[in-house]
Amino acid sequence: MKVEVEITPVSSIDQTLELVEVIEGFSATRLGVSDVVLFRDVYSTMTICAQHTNRVLIGPLVTNPYLRHPVPTAASFATMNEISSGRMFLGIGVGSGISQLGFSQSNPAGILEEFILVFKRLLEGGKVDFDGDYFSLSNVALPHELTAKIPIVIGTRSEQVCKLAGKVADGVVIGAREISDRALSEYVNWINEGARSSDRRLDEIEIAPRVTVCISNERDAALGSVVLYTAHYSTLGRYDESLMGKKEYESIKHLANQASGWYFEPDVMYPEELKTIVTPRLIDKFAIAGTPADCLNKFQTIKNLGFESVSINIAAVRRPGTSLHEGTMETLQGLQTIMPEILLI
Repeated sequence: MKVEVEITPVSSIDQTLELVEVIEGFSATRLGVSDVVLFRDVYSTMTICAQHTNRVLIGPLVTNPYLRHPVPTAASFATMNEISSGRMFLGIGVGSGISQLGFSQSNPAGILEEFILVFKRLLEGGKVDFDGDYFSLSNVALPHELTAKIPIVIGTRSEQVCKLAGKVADGVVIGAREISDRALSEYVNWINEGARSSDRRLDEIEIAPRVTVCISNERDAALGSVVLYTAHYSTLGRYDESLMGKKEYESIKHLANQASGWYFEPDVMYPEELKTIVTPRLIDKFAIAGTPADCLNKFQTIKNLGFESVSINIAAVRRPGTSLHEGTMETLQGLQTIMPEILLI
């Protein structure tokens, strides 16, 4: 099984590089860096990571076409590709936190398609003319020495963007969140529909479910660390009676809305009551959390669902007196102990 590991740049650069050293050491295929508004800049972070690694592919999970124009993005990636000796990939999607800045994020599939077309053409070399609904270029070109082939990975939870990914992407990170055949197969069907519309085969596209992982030798500590994550994503969509009762759904949604921030922020606070109503059974549907042995079994489940790749979002083990960096390192070290077996699954 191929493994991608995503980190969120909420710690210092020195601490981030400590995490990256571990990730490269256990033979991850790709290193993803979250592109989140108002966090540490993803492009600067990726450049530094490129300078401190030798093998792992590096890219954002995910950058977006609303804040990033395809021309400077192509120039940035060509430059980082030169720095990394050809190890960059473009991870792109709708983006996180964009609505805070007044962007409506309308027609994401349309703007993503135009962005990707311009990005690809620029990196292929030569003059580019483009007149679209969102981007317009006239006789634009990158310096010849910056041309490069950079894989494109689309991250999405959207039907229309999945279909676009099937048409144009090299890989897809699917954010179904719920780890089940029911949820994941729907995304694969959408990607396949897009692939067929462009005379592509599904096996030409690397498809990886995105899973949030928290590992500790103390099972309860790992489970407790993803309570808010589970609360958020189990109530993000419409009510699903197969997951929980209606009263439980409404209670979890109400309490999760009282959180002081996103689940991965260092000092996020939420009502203690969530810990009693978000059960281990519900957590198991939305995260991979527990001891190393527990988590290895869940990775085998993903393989049994037909996936050859997985995208891991690292969650910190949270406990009093433990910093976010220490908690993130605890999960990574737990993952390191089972990685040889995951790669052989």
